[in-house]
Amino acid sequence: QSFYFKSSLVAPSDFNGERYMFSCAVAAHEFIRMIEKQRRDKRSSRSNIRQLNESNLRVYGGGEAIGGGEGLHHNVSSSIIVAGANHAKPTSDLLWALTQPRGNLAIRFGGWILAKVFRHTAMEVEIDVASFEALSRAISLSGSSSSKSNATPRVVIIAPTHRSFYDFLIVSYICFTLPELGLDIPHIAAASDFASIPIIGWLARRSHAFFVKRGVGDTKKKDHDLSIRNNLTRITTERKEGPTFIEVFIEGKRSRDRTFIKPKTGFLRSVVETTEGQETVVLPLTINYEGLSDQTSLANEASHGLHEEMSLRRLMNWMRSVFAGNVNIGRVYISASENMVMPKSDNGQNIQKFAYAIQSRHQSRVMVSNYHIKSASLALELSEEVVLEALLELGCQIWPESSDYNMATLARTMPENREMLWASMLQFGHLLGPFIAISHPMWSLWLSPSFEQLGVNSTCNNKAVGTILSKLVQQFELAEKIVDKALENLHSKGFHSPDEKHVIQYLPARAQVPMLLMQVAVKVKVPPAGISHKKSRIIRHVKPLFASSVVSAASGKLQNNPNAEAFGAWGYQDSCFVLNVKPDRSKYAMMKGKRYAISGKPLTGLADFVEKELNAVIDPNGVTFPACGDLRHIPESDLTAESISEIVASFGGDESRISLRQADRARHGTGHTQEDMYDLRTGLIRFRLPDAVVWPENEGEVQALVSLASQNDWCLIPFGGGTNVTHSTHCPHKEIDPRQMISVDMKLMRRVIWVNEEDGVAYVEAGITGLELIRHMEKLGFTIGHEPDSYEFSTLGGWIATKASGMKQNKYGNIEDIVREVNVVGAKGLMSHKHKMEMTSVGRSSAGVDMKSLMLGSEGCFGIIVSAVIKIWPLAESRSHESVLLPNFGAGLRYVKGLSKMRSLKPASVRLLDNEQFRLGQALRASPSRFQSFRNLVSKNIGYYIGNFSERSVVCATITFEGTSEEVKMQKRSVRELASMHGGILAGSTVGKAGYDLTFAIAYLRDFALNYNILGESFETFVPWSKLTRVIEATKRKIYSEHKRRALPGAPFVCSRVTQLYDDGVCVYFYFCMNICGVGEPSDIFAEIERSARQEILDNGGSLSHHHGLGKLRSAFVRQIYSQDKAHHQSC
Repeated sequence: QSFYFKSSLVAPSDFNGERYMFSCAVAAHEFIRMIEKQRRDKRSSRSNIRQLNESNLRVYGGGEAIGGGEGLHHNVSSSIIVAGANHAKPTSDLLWALTQPRGNLAIRFGGWILAKVFRHTAMEVEIDVASFEALSRAISLSGSSSSKSNATPRVVIIAPTHRSFYDFLIVSYICFTLPELGLDIPHIAAASDFASIPIIGWLARRSHAFFVKRGVGDTKKKDHDLSIRNNLTRITTERKEGPTFIEVFIEGKRSRDRTFIKPKTGFLRSVVETTEGQETVVLPLTINYEGLSDQTSLANEASHGLHEEMSLRRLMNWMRSVFAGNVNIGRVYISASENMVMPKSDNGQNIQKFAYAIQSRHQSRVMVSNYHIKSASLALELSEEVVLEALLELGCQIWPESSDYNMATLARTMPENREMLWASMLQFGHLLGPFIAISHPMWSLWLSPSFEQLGVNSTCNNKAVGTILSKLVQQFELAEKIVDKALENLHSKGFHSPDEKHVIQYLPARAQVPMLLMQVAVKVKVPPAGISHKKSRIIRHVKPLFASSVVSAASGKLQNNPNAEAFGAWGYQDSCFVLNVKPDRSKYAMMKGKRYAISGKPLTGLADFVEKELNAVIDPNGVTFPACGDLRHIPESDLTAESISEIVASFGGDESRISLRQADRARHGTGHTQEDMYDLRTGLIRFRLPDAVVWPENEGEVQALVSLASQNDWCLIPFGGGTNVTHSTHCPHKEIDPRQMISVDMKLMRRVIWVNEEDGVAYVEAGITGLELIRHMEKLGFTIGHEPDSYEFSTLGGWIATKASGMKQNKYGNIEDIVREVNVVGAKGLMSHKHKMEMTSVGRSSAGVDMKSLMLGSEGCFGIIVSAVIKIWPLAESRSHESVLLPNFGAGLRYVKGLSKMRSLKPASVRLLDNEQFRLGQALRASPSRFQSFRNLVSKNIGYYIGNFSERSVVCATITFEGTSEEVKMQKRSVRELASMHGGILAGSTVGKAGYDLTFAIAYLRDFALNYNILGESFETFVPWSKLTRVIEATKRKIYSEHKRRALPGAPFVCSRVTQLYDDGVCVYFYFCMNICGVGEPSDIFAEIERSARQEILDNGGSLSHHHGLGKLRSAFVRQIYSQDKAHHQSC
């Protein structure tokens, strides 16, 4: 039948029917083609996903070696690439992480970050999926094949090898990425060090980590095991069904040199006790690396002894390197051994043998690639063919090479130095250990600690293997010879029992063998010294060193002074640094008392800073010196009873103001040099002490005392605050001066006699301390403008006698600018100005040599200063602080030189800290909260980035402003503009004030450090601008060379600080401290190095002293700075 339809439409006369039919056909064709395309696209999308998955799948067979059991295997096996540059991803990392079937928000965030990190650092992270099948069956069916029980295991311990920080991340990443393996994301037994790191500790906890302590001593072992069991109980209880997965490293710590470490058993024993006989399965996991992300740190530690703990700052720096493309570890291959059932009880050695069995399974899955073969070839200077032949003979599993991994890729990831080459070669070191068990047992156990436990005994006649062993043994024996030579050198320097660190320090940096091997040789030849908190009790609080004074440093009216000075240490009795230990064994310092800004605040960075900088270990239990030595051996006073009676009579019969006690004589015969403190602490005072100490109360008593001294041929030694660091109060030996020596303590003469506010002068007795004088004047609305670092204890008389200088000399001048008149009692009576006026002073007079000029710097030689008229100023209207960070010390010196030329715009105080002292100041900051730590770190990194600063070069200038509001405003503007010109950035008033306040607390550090075998001292000089850089560099260099020449332990810490600015130069302080553990006569050796540094200062253009004076300590240098006749008088 024909088909037609009727329509009322009439085609136009020019209608072309054939054209119309063709158009319809074309439209139909396009419609059908579009539908087919959509169908093809859907099929293609599914195909692309399959292709991506297939591109991540590696199938090995046909003779390629791959992990899967003991020895070489040529069976068909498969693995999956889960991360890295070669990993094909179907979608964005973030979308992938969010759509994974398991994991909380922290884990998904971590997965997203890790996917990016692995892509930037690794070529591929490959998983041998077939090796996990046995465990999957054990979980889903009836336990492991070796178990008689049909119960599903309650706990699954994933026990990976531990070579890198990546190990923590890889296992969790695998479980997150491949839920098909049947492994839950494990709870990670992480080291407690991570818990306190801001951000990292928080993320770790939310990613199923719990924290355990490492290296706990026997006394705390029970508490430690209980803590582990409590964590295990909590974790297993939270799991409602199925086994609990826990990740733990049985070796305890990372082995970045890739040797196997003797396994630890504490965690495994705790698991046995917690599971109470229920089945626990262990899955040994071998993580094979070509390169290591932290192998550079291994090389630095081996070569330079620089050990850096994990921190948020270090992690951020590493992440910056990662995304800059500077980290490349090549390939990673993860393979599981057959799961093992843990013993249900620990009778004797069960757990120990089981741990070694786990390690043996680890070793069976170790793989070697061309990377390791080439490293071994370069390290041993052998051909790659010989190395490969030996490995095949030893049954080593060879890493199969993929088509996209060529020699160019290999070259980019090869180690950069010899230490890293050897570490890479030691990937297969465990295979060689058994062959040298008889000839070199120590080295055998280092290469393969489980070899002896498992009763393996190996021999091999293969030539290639023999060649490698011969090369290894040659290097081992050479390492031992070098260590023997280093020991002989130390013995010749007087160190007969050096510890490991000391020996390693003096190993040659460029020896024929890598430092890695020499360090192993040291561990065998030198008995470990040990730290008592590792093998003994952990104390939570060390008794303060000077909690109670042995005896008051003064007698009579000073005994009940609440501000009494400590004996045998700097400062007040109620203030000192103490060392505490947290429950996690981390050490922190704290300053007792309430006097200073840092008092009562935990200083968590100080102990760590000192240990790193001095390459020393601070033992919290090992207080080296007592608060005060035994003073009973001090000879009795030579002062006769008749002489004593005469003195008492001159004091109106007050017997309390004369003392013959050993403690008072010891304090007044010493100052605050390191020799003084060392002698007082040991009780071995090696110099003559005064025969008596007296405390006059007024000028008349001083005159009477001087008169008696003239009659009886006594020698009087004025004593102010006792803060001298020049041995000025040391008594000469009797062979030089046989007279009786009497110390005249002026502290009871501390009155402010009058103040003339109109003329701006005050008349004050010389025994008043700076703190008392400042407080008295502040009550009246004035300031004396003189504020030396020692102002709390030093006296007005002492300032005049030593020609002192204060921090604010830029505004108020030095003591010579502040003192107007001086009154002195000499052998012929009172010497003073006699102007016809009362309660004021002549500001300037041209009438010959005046008394002030004679007394400034006289150091008590011309008489006893009893009083002085000084200049005073109204209190400043405005006071504030600022700090400036500059890129390096050179920029800092140019900056402060610019400030010195600013005349009236020069701030009251400017101090420039070099990098070492700036970092010490940072270590003395109170511990911030975690949020503050993160904020500080971010702001510091941003600031360093903006200023192009480096943590090891940045310096800081702390600035104090005083004046009218307008003056301070103008000074701040000038400081800011000058900082910009020299590449500096403002760090804020908080840092500036903290630096200013720290000046007074930091003085307590020296005597605190002496508790722990660290001896320190400071010394100062004036240096012209033209000689400044040379003096500082030469002095530091001299100290380092002298320290090395004597083969002293640890590293010397040397820093410097510019403290006062002048038009023509600056005052520079040097600070030097060193580790004296095991050093004979340390105080004498320290003094020798200090004298060498002082000579270097003079040789390069510095002065003998800027404001400390000469005393007896520097008298030997006087002939170098004065003419012959004057030098003779100064020395006398």
